[in-house]
Amino acid sequence: MTSRTWIQIGFSAVVVVAVAVYLVRIDWAQLEGLHLSAAPLAAATVLALGFRYWGALVWLHLLRRLGARDVHRSARELSYVYAKAWLGRYVLGAGTWIVGKVYFAAQHGVSRSKLAVSGTLEAALQLISTLLVGLALLALDPRLDALGGRATVLSAVAAGVCLLALAPPVLRRLLDLAYRLARRRLPAEDRPTWSLVLSGGGLYVLGTLLTGASYYLLARAVYSDLPWSDLAYVVGAASIASAVSMLAVFAPGGLGVREGVQALFLSALMPLEAAVVVTVLTRLWSVAVDVLFLACAAALRPRGGAPRTVPASSGTTGDGS
Repeated sequence: MTSRTWIQIGFSAVVVVAVAVYLVRIDWAQLEGLHLSAAPLAAATVLALGFRYWGALVWLHLLRRLGARDVHRSARELSYVYAKAWLGRYVLGAGTWIVGKVYFAAQHGVSRSKLAVSGTLEAALQLISTLLVGLALLALDPRLDALGGRATVLSAVAAGVCLLALAPPVLRRLLDLAYRLARRRLPAEDRPTWSLVLSGGGLYVLGTLLTGASYYLLARAVYSDLPWSDLAYVVGAASIASAVSMLAVFAPGGLGVREGVQALFLSALMPLEAAVVVTVLTRLWSVAVDVLFLACAAALRPRGGAPRTVPASSGTTGDGS
């Protein structure tokens, strides 16, 4: 077997072990006697799967805006790459996710430079959009007074720092520094612009609302008395919890961090026991949806022959350096 095959096998093995460890660390005892409503659970799963495909579409959008205009020709193959790399978050968080996309997508002829820039930008956009949506939905909710403002203040500070870092002039300097440390030079055509950042950010705001709605439906599947009037609050709480877990780089997949933040917010809507069940179930359900995403992407992947590459005329081949 080639070294490339061994790397793919190794990546898959590490992901499987990481997910297994992740599942073992779930407090299964909290789920004893759990009764779920089938309809909201099914709807939540559909929305969550849709969000993962939405993320792949945002990534392809960023690649096209960076000059990889023909990536749509390999959209199904690159969606499979995205789904496979997405599971890498359980190993070392967003870093493994980004590196996985760069390595596996480069095998289909996409520029490594464009992949590195789009992958980093996508992760930043996801984090910042999630924070901003959460803050916007929770800012005026009086129930936050009972929970204390620490989580919101910390999230606001983090959002401000991230927004500053995401401003194209700042982002270009950070990317230039990273490239210099790697003894490379960032191509001028791969430098982020305001148009690229704003279009990608807008798409991820919609994606955040989509995945937030899935968390509300999951909570409703556990606690059927949760009223629809609390939809905005749950979406905001789930968004804040997701953002904080992404910032917790020391915890692969945000394990433990997300549960604490989510339980804190949900305890204002339901008994603490129900809030804890929702948070534990969210982790198990998220892993199941991630695996379902990979299975769907693999099933839709083109069959036969070598990987379909992007034509060189599109300016997307090579390493971009």
